[in-house]
Amino acid sequence: MKSLTLHALDSQLAAQLKRCAEEQSVSMNELAKRILSEGLGIKAPSVASPHRDEFSDFCGVWTEKEAKDFEAKASDMGKVDSEDWK
Repeated sequence: MKSLTLHALDSQLAAQLKRCAEEQSVSMNELAKRILSEGLGIKAPSVASPHRDEFSDFCGVWTEKEAKDFEAKASDMGKVDSEDWK
């Protein structure tokens, strides 16, 4: 495997890389490899959360009836009460 060292990163770029790496819970090295791979068209951009697998036990476990019941009970949550914004 080859290695690459980047020199003289300006503070704004370094800070942005660090922030993105922290948000994605990856090292700066991993983030840099992802950015390079995606930029060169080697790998499609990743849009999934790095913690997605942690929630797999909760996905797709409702029956159709349970899902419809939930939607019905939660439907008023999408309504805006104009009195709340005065």
